[in-house]
Amino acid sequence: MSIPAVRILLAEDDPNDVVFLGKAFHKAGVPKPFRVMADGQDVISYLAGAGEYADREVNPLPTHLLLDLKLPRRSGLDILSWIRKDSRVSILPVIVLTSSSQAQDRAKAEGFGVNGYFVKPVTQAELVDLARTIATLWNLPPAQAPA
Repeated sequence: MSIPAVRILLAEDDPNDVVFLGKAFHKAGVPKPFRVMADGQDVISYLAGAGEYADREVNPLPTHLLLDLKLPRRSGLDILSWIRKDSRVSILPVIVLTSSSQAQDRAKAEGFGVNGYFVKPVTQAELVDLARTIATLWNLPPAQAPA
């Protein structure tokens, strides 16, 4: 019996954070995000399979979502609220990875049933440690070496 593929969707609009997070996941030996989306409305459209994202062969549902709170058009909290109300994706594991350390943001995210909330670390070493923590929380298998 094969292990199902891990498909992490990263909702992040800062290109530098995308690069650093990808490197951290690689160094931590965990699966890197298969798709990055920088716009909150696009994330919802993708998850809903709407419009250009309707073909699930080309645009498979993610198995996990890493979510920044500060995104254009729709915030991470808007996305999280939408996810928890939509039966197609309501059980999708979501971890918030944000620069916001505001208590009200954390409280709102927890109220929507987020699976984890982390403030983005400053150093690459801390980011690698965070990637390992996320992998442990999600029980992710080690990344497969390229064939």
